[in-house]
Amino acid sequence: MLEWLTPSMANLLWQGVLMTIVLTAVTSILSLLIGIGVGTMRLSGKGWRRVAIVYIAIHRNIPALVLIIFWAFSVPNIFSLEVRQLIFFNNPIIDGIKQLTGLSLPYYAIAAILGLTLNTSAYLAELFRAGVGTIPQETVDAARTLGASPTVVFWRILLPQGVRAAFPAINTRLIHNMKNTALASFVSVPEFFQATQTAVSKTFLAVQFLTVAAVVYLILSFLFATFLQQIDHRLSRF
Repeated sequence: MLEWLTPSMANLLWQGVLMTIVLTAVTSILSLLIGIGVGTMRLSGKGWRRVAIVYIAIHRNIPALVLIIFWAFSVPNIFSLEVRQLIFFNNPIIDGIKQLTGLSLPYYAIAAILGLTLNTSAYLAELFRAGVGTIPQETVDAARTLGASPTVVFWRILLPQGVRAAFPAINTRLIHNMKNTALASFVSVPEFFQATQTAVSKTFLAVQFLTVAAVVYLILSFLFATFLQQIDHRLSRF
């Protein structure tokens, strides 16, 4: 029944799945770290708060696809051809990434990671801020009364309890980010949807391969949701 799913096509799709998993892992970790950092700035003094507000307003309201294309195509074009090649395409760092990953144009993958991370982290910053807002003020006041410094209050109270309170909403956003990795196909990153498009263009079997894509994304979403739920359960124990 699956004669059309040849070994070469199956290998192509599998490589795409692996790239999707890598993109999801990297952007999720970076988004969480940056989101907490920006959320903390949002709760701090006026100067940092303004920076955080601008960051969130820009990256939450610009679509992830636009951010990806901006970083992939617009930013390099600011520079002359020679400088563009030196900074973005032909240098020891990019060559090292090319050898390590096998990507023909590693910068486009970096641009996709940037676009997805900036967009997702802006949402996570607001979710973390909302999570911190659920912490009773009496808890913070009691810690300060006992002599805890602002740094200790942040690391011992605001950060763990804020993440714990916001994590159910963070789960949803990170799953959305995983599905958004399909947008990397627009800048020729060989993730799963790009592999699906390649398979369709080679075989003209759009219904079959798009059905496979839908099933695979359902499975990936379920597995990622299960993984995040396990983290949520562990956080709730502390």
